[in-house]
This record gives sequence, structure tokens and C-alpha cells, in this order.
Amino acid sequence: MPVVPYNPRNTDDPKDIKYRVEDRINEHSEDVQLKQSTLDETYNRRTGVERTNESVKGCGLGRAFARGRVHARTQVFLALCLRLVVAITNYERGDNPGSTVITV
Repeated sequence: MPVVPYNPRNTDDPKDIKYRVEDRINEHSEDVQLKQSTLDETYNRRTGVERTNESVKGCGLGRAFARGRVHARTQVFLALCLRLVVAITNYERGDNPGSTVITV
């Protein structure tokens, strides 16, 4: 299960958790303890990967799929290179370097 925020909407009895995975672990294990800082860091990394994937799609390269560790690492490396190119281009044009798209 991915580390994503818990959404209490559409429930009569919302849970006192920040991420959905916390409920799953509490349900299936009594011995596992989660550090909130580790969950926050994992979520932030996931968000960065999602932004990179969106940037790849935004540049017209389609969706990124990779099977196997080596292919996935190569795909992520190339996507990060693309993000760097987008950031540098936006910076040099005076646009927001944090943006995932290049305005033409």
C-alpha cells in the first residue's frame, strides 16, 4: 500500500491517523511501530516522483513504465535529468524554476 494521506471524508467514524498505511499495519501487526518522520519522508519522496512523472508526460514523452530494478533506476535517472533541464530552462527564461513545464 502506498504512503498516501488518509481521507476521512465519506465515513461516519474517521480514524486518528495521517496516512492510510497506518491503519493497515495496525490491523495486521501488533509488533510494528511506525515513525511519523519516516512516513513523512516517504510521502515527500513519493510526491517528488509523481511530479517527475507529470513533468515527463507534460513534455510529451508519454507515461513512464519500467519493469525490473535496473530499468526503473534508468527511467528515474532520465526523468530526473529531464527535470533538471526543465528547471534550468525556466530559470534562464526568468520563469519559476520549480515549475514542471516549460512555457513556450
